[in-house]
Amino acid sequence: MSTPGVDVGQRRPANAQRVLCLDGYTVPTEPGGLSGHAPSSDAIGYGITASTAIRAGLSAAGFDLVRVESAASADHDERVARLRWLLRSYERVLDVVSASPPDVVFSFHAFSVFPTEIRRMLLDLGLEVPLVGYTHGSHWDPTDTFRSETYPRMELLDLANLQVLDRVLLVSDHLRATLWDSISAFNAPLAKSLDAKCEVVGLPLDVERIDAYRTDERWERPTIVFNHAPVASKNPELFVAVMRRVLPRYDVQVLFTRRFPPTGPGGAAVAALAADFPGQVALGNDMSLPAYYRALWMAELQVSTATHESLGVSTLEAMHTGACCILPRRGSYPEITGDHPDVLYEPGARELEERLIYFLEHPDRAQAVAADLQVAAAQYAPAIVVRRVAAVLDALCVPDETAVSERPLWRLPPAAAPAP
Repeated sequence: MSTPGVDVGQRRPANAQRVLCLDGYTVPTEPGGLSGHAPSSDAIGYGITASTAIRAGLSAAGFDLVRVESAASADHDERVARLRWLLRSYERVLDVVSASPPDVVFSFHAFSVFPTEIRRMLLDLGLEVPLVGYTHGSHWDPTDTFRSETYPRMELLDLANLQVLDRVLLVSDHLRATLWDSISAFNAPLAKSLDAKCEVVGLPLDVERIDAYRTDERWERPTIVFNHAPVASKNPELFVAVMRRVLPRYDVQVLFTRRFPPTGPGGAAVAALAADFPGQVALGNDMSLPAYYRALWMAELQVSTATHESLGVSTLEAMHTGACCILPRRGSYPEITGDHPDVLYEPGARELEERLIYFLEHPDRAQAVAADLQVAAAQYAPAIVVRRVAAVLDALCVPDETAVSERPLWRLPPAAAPAP
């Protein structure tokens, strides 16, 4: 099949399961990119890296992947470019499903190209094609203030996008429990039916890309990385307040990897910190992925002050690169760190400052904790996560009556695999 704007990738055997893959919207991070609001973490980070790792794993596993691609927008405002990309994506989806329907539709982001619209296309065309999609956050997570503030009064649409999916892929057990609690309070039968469709599969780190930029170099000063989005739920003001107490006393560097717009959350505080400590504060301003990963390999510490976290890709990336992470005991952090007692602090400035100073004064202990975290991060390697995603797709693609012995071995879960 050859459809304008559609990449069918490497051709597979005639009996390979065809998967229509819908990526989320992404933007370039190089200088001269689109202007407007600071891009979201999925658009600038995991929407590129994790999505790439999933596609590569599924393709290697034998799925025939069909991708819809929209031409780059001529708009210079990132917000307009994103909306135009969405409109074109719906047209490309229609091109595929009307010309040669896939065996399954896989959406990387259920709040990007809306599953409700794809379901409407399929229903209008009289097609029974299963839909599978990730949700990386939710209006139904009370701590997800970015979702509720950016798209107010859309909580029912958010819920509808999940309800029309045949399988909902979740990034953490924490998110599953949060959705259950919130949706149950709204509609218990709906929560029960939705939870029955949920699969906690995690999200893969793009290990190949991260390792490609590995270096043994170090910064001139011990470096503390703040690699979180410039949004209120990441609480950058708290981090800045603590660093104002630490920087005068310790010869260390702070690296902000993201751009903090002046009028956005933390923007004024970050700018003032950089002005007051010019030799100790580095502003990455949305670093390119090569520069970002190289910087992580060079850093000793990573800190989070988040009030919301569904998974924590930026923290997992820091864990993989050998940083000692200091994280609040909330959200998914206990889950991804194995509830490490030296890593997790009770939220607040006092305990964060104490934990940070301890690791600055005990670098050997920081290195030991970092080694523990590297082991914990390994559970998010593509070989592990993509296998779970593939199993979900396979269960929908392969008829139940197909004998297990006839299914490819890569699609069979390990005999003693723990629950995701």
